[in-house]
Parts: sequence; C-alpha cells; structure tokens
Amino acid sequence: MTSPLDVKNQVAPCGITCGTCDLGNGTAAGTAKKTKELIYSIGIKDWAPAFPGGAGLDWEATEKTLEWMTKYAYCAGCEKGGGPPDCAIRVCAKEKGYGLCNECDELAECDKFDWLGDYSKVLKGKLIDYKGKTKAQIAAEALKSV
Repeated sequence: MTSPLDVKNQVAPCGITCGTCDLGNGTAAGTAKKTKELIYSIGIKDWAPAFPGGAGLDWEATEKTLEWMTKYAYCAGCEKGGGPPDCAIRVCAKEKGYGLCNECDELAECDKFDWLGDYSKVLKGKLIDYKGKTKAQIAAEALKSV
C-alpha cells in the first residue's frame, strides 16, 4: 500500500528518506488495514478463545486500534509538517537555514540526534555519505534500494 501523501521525494534534515520510511510510504497503515481484514476473513476472534489467553483478548479495542492506524499511521514528512512537531533536529536545521544536517560543521558532535538511540549513528553516517548530493538525488538513490 502506498501513502496518500506524496513523500517519495522528501528527505528530512536528519537524513531519513521519507519514501523508505514505513510511516511515510504507507506500510504501517496498510499493514493495520490488512491485519483488520484478516481478523475478519479467517475468523480469528471467533476461535481465539479456544487457545491460551485468547478468551481475555479485547477485540473491540484491537479493532479500534487497527482502524485508527489505518487512518492515521501516516507521516507527511518534515517538509510538509509531519514527524514530531518539536523535533530538535528539524528545528535546529530550520534555524540555521539547512536543508540537510550534513551542511552543518557540528554534525559529528551534535546531540540533537541522541533521542534516536543507535539509529542516530546510522543517520549521521548517511548524512556524511550524502555530502554534495541534492535531496532529489538522495531520495532517488534510496528508493532504488527498496
């Protein structure tokens, strides 16, 4: 499933390529929709009580959660207001006038990526590799690898 949002050519200041992100490309919402369809088509909630723990499952809550995810588990990408509204990385890049953080001389020691845990190292490495490339080139290369 693809996202109803056009994010395939977006690259966030942190280096995330939106078209390869499961929230940006619609994978999360599409998987929720497919899961909901499967629950009904194979009658999981009808036979689940016969298995350990199945009788205590809250199918109404499950359905509500999956329905919510189907509608809202999309990200418009940073360029269109998606992602965490207070993302320190995006805020900093905007304040400094950078499209990508690889334009910043302080990238290597930047602590604004820390909230991303180990993934911060991956993103910083990608940003270093992106040096000299346009966002369009980066997005195109990333989509080829998916």
